[in-house]
Amino acid sequence: MFIDSICPKCGEISHLEHKGEEILIVTCKNDHIYDHIVTHYPRHVGIKDDKRIKLEEMIVAKKFHQMSDKTTICLLIFENGYEIEGRSTVRDVKDFRTVIGKDKAYEQALKRAIVALGPLLT
Repeated sequence: MFIDSICPKCGEISHLEHKGEEILIVTCKNDHIYDHIVTHYPRHVGIKDDKRIKLEEMIVAKKFHQMSDKTTICLLIFENGYEIEGRSTVRDVKDFRTVIGKDKAYEQALKRAIVALGPLLT
């Protein structure tokens, strides 16, 4: 399995092979060396797999926009014309990472969509 690791010093993203280790020693492209602690997060928190698949099949467009130095918005546009947004923000600008912000905004949009479009998924 491959994972992305973000350097805490420069923000450079490294694509790493993960073979089950709990801690990886990473050297980014800018020669910064740091420990990457692997944390397992459930990807589909709160959404059953079958409903998530149906919901994602209904998406015709995903749009992301970085609103500020700390906030990312994800807009999901569905085949029935419905639009739902999700938002991700951090407290401190130094904690902001684009990849993580997009993932969290997308997950929030999916959670909101399951509530709004749930009856269509049965």
